[in-house]
Amino acid sequence: MVWLGLRLSLRSGREALIRLTLTALAVGIGAALLFCVLADYHAFQSSNNRQCWECTQGPSSNGTATPTPGAELWQSSADYFDGQTIERLDLAALGPHAPLPPGLSRLPGPGQYYASPALAALLRTVPRDELGDRYPGRLVGTIGDKALTGPDELVIFIGHKPAQLAATGAQVVTHIATVPPKQVWTPYFRDAFVVGVLAVLFPMLILVGTATRLAAARREERYAAMRLVGATPRQISVVASIDAMVSALLGVLLGIGIFALVQPALANASLIGTRYFAFDVTPTATDYIGMLVGVPVVSAIAALLSLRRVRISPLGVARRVTPPPPSIWRVVPLLIGIGLFIGGLAITNKQSIGGPAYPGLLVTMIGLVIAGPWLTAQAARLFARLVKGPSPLLAARRLADNPKVAFRTVTGLMLAVFLGTIVAGLLPAVNATTATPSASGLNNVLLDTFGGGAGPFGPAGLSPHASTTLLGELKGFKGATTYPVYALPQSRQPKVKPPGVRHRGHPGGGGGGPQGPTFDSIISCASLRGLAVLGQCAPGTGAIKVTASSLLFSDNPTFSTQPIANASNPAVPDNFSHLYLEAVLVRVNNSATLERVRTFLDTHTPQSGSNPPKTFGEAVQIRLAYADILSRLVYIAVALTLLVAGCSLAVTVGGNLVERKRPFTLLRVSGTPTATLYRVVLLEAILPLAAATVVAAGTAYGISVLTVDRMAPAGTPTPTLGHVYFATMGVGLLISLLVILVTMPVLGRMTAPSNVRFE
Repeated sequence: MVWLGLRLSLRSGREALIRLTLTALAVGIGAALLFCVLADYHAFQSSNNRQCWECTQGPSSNGTATPTPGAELWQSSADYFDGQTIERLDLAALGPHAPLPPGLSRLPGPGQYYASPALAALLRTVPRDELGDRYPGRLVGTIGDKALTGPDELVIFIGHKPAQLAATGAQVVTHIATVPPKQVWTPYFRDAFVVGVLAVLFPMLILVGTATRLAAARREERYAAMRLVGATPRQISVVASIDAMVSALLGVLLGIGIFALVQPALANASLIGTRYFAFDVTPTATDYIGMLVGVPVVSAIAALLSLRRVRISPLGVARRVTPPPPSIWRVVPLLIGIGLFIGGLAITNKQSIGGPAYPGLLVTMIGLVIAGPWLTAQAARLFARLVKGPSPLLAARRLADNPKVAFRTVTGLMLAVFLGTIVAGLLPAVNATTATPSASGLNNVLLDTFGGGAGPFGPAGLSPHASTTLLGELKGFKGATTYPVYALPQSRQPKVKPPGVRHRGHPGGGGGGPQGPTFDSIISCASLRGLAVLGQCAPGTGAIKVTASSLLFSDNPTFSTQPIANASNPAVPDNFSHLYLEAVLVRVNNSATLERVRTFLDTHTPQSGSNPPKTFGEAVQIRLAYADILSRLVYIAVALTLLVAGCSLAVTVGGNLVERKRPFTLLRVSGTPTATLYRVVLLEAILPLAAATVVAAGTAYGISVLTVDRMAPAGTPTPTLGHVYFATMGVGLLISLLVILVTMPVLGRMTAPSNVRFE
């Protein structure tokens, strides 16, 4: 029977060949899309599991550079250029056999540095006063891939003399960390990838099942004839399984070929904001094996489920009866999923970041698919009561007769609407908690802090003499306006370390700005007039004391509902000649000026706390990157879902027309106008789509509101669906209707009176 099944699949004439080709093409498109998702997920995993050399820690050198075999001085920090983070490592060997960072063949000596390929290209093209002057020495080589997360990462390893680096408080390192980095966002993005995979997997399985059942009625007639001549149900099952598995296997192989063609473009696409190495953007061997085995098995199961009437009796095909209507119990999984989601939100916290709610979200998606036929049946009954005429009557009777088959046409589109509504509801709320509207007034303002020590006796900043020199030099930059911030005198004068290699701390934080000192700050009212979003002074005041200085030194000082400065701030003398310069704010007019000022501050000021100079806009952009990655993941899932759903819709509509060739032709011959048949086909697709869209959008919007209410800070506005959402969903639904309209000419040719004779 296996050989018979192969022969019937591959050598049964033109009709079987066309069916095999269409089925393999549909499966191939779905498989290629899933391979793309799995490839990007594998690259994401490879990037997160790489060696975290930045996590290396060691004891402080305490200002000494004692010669020690197998040890080196280590100073990991961060820098910024054009909104991009540069990971910087200053190091010096304390003796022979010093540990070697990944990506290097030898340590850089004093006056030498290694740069990643992307940073080396920048250094060659950008003027030195905007970037190159920040790094002492000369480029002697590039950093290998083992130290990088992708080809676009900016990394630099700079060599120093031990005594010079020890004076900055560098750490003594004897071995380099090899464990992957621990990031709170990694599980979050991993879960988001899982949701994206399932969002594509569900429509793909529907597409596979739909393609497998293409012209199922015609095959049922063939299998029924084989039963009548003596074939057993088991033999028919084998033939049907072979037929389905052959087309599915060919489809998977076609999908592998399609993926091989698009893989180079996928590696350069940076779908989630990061461009990975091309050799990482590939599915694993397990993924390939799983697809080669799983898709044919799913196709065989779908084919076997479609043989119920043939298996019961060979006359079951001719004696078709209306299946029982779907029960209201189909809604139960949907309600369970919503309950699990609400329960997951109730127990979520800052560490899980909504993780407990994911199972409920997945069960809700499954529940929507299960409840779809019942919703379709209810929509058909309501439509038949409200709208009169031959086309609505035929469409409603068809939908009520078998709502399960009718809903299968729009299942993928319903999932796309569900995901798109969640994205449209959540992202504005996420962005609202990330950056306040007034923060845009500081996007081009650079902040550099000096000292930033903790406690009343910590370093307060630059001495009056050094600050006067610095502010004078900053005035020489065309297109830059300087706003100094001074520290109040303390009970003990701070000590300012001499300029040297800048100490920055670990660059991994990124999301928050440097913490402000515990003492108060003084800012002139003239400066506040140039930085109006920070507040204002009382009339006649020359300078004020800013008591909430920590807000000034955050990455979004206007996030607070209260301004940093207002008329209630106490006035202070505006003579700053004896005060230490705590920080400087510099407004720039373009990116070139920004980088020149940043390079100057980077090379002409002493240590500046835990962060290098950066603009408020760059600091907010770092936090926005997390929301951007999430939005990219879900938008990609929505786009892929729409694409797969469109293919499924085209296959389903075409298959239904082929299966209904005889009744449509008889209706045409009996006098039914062709326009009436066109309207029947349109209504049969629109009604399930409308019912599924309303329920999916309503459920998703409710989930968005609950999520924002539980996880967003107090005062976050309730999610609203804007014009972008309605435009996106409208375009998706319009494309679906166009797919249906494309089949109309086929319907006209199939129902021509010349086709009244049937074989």
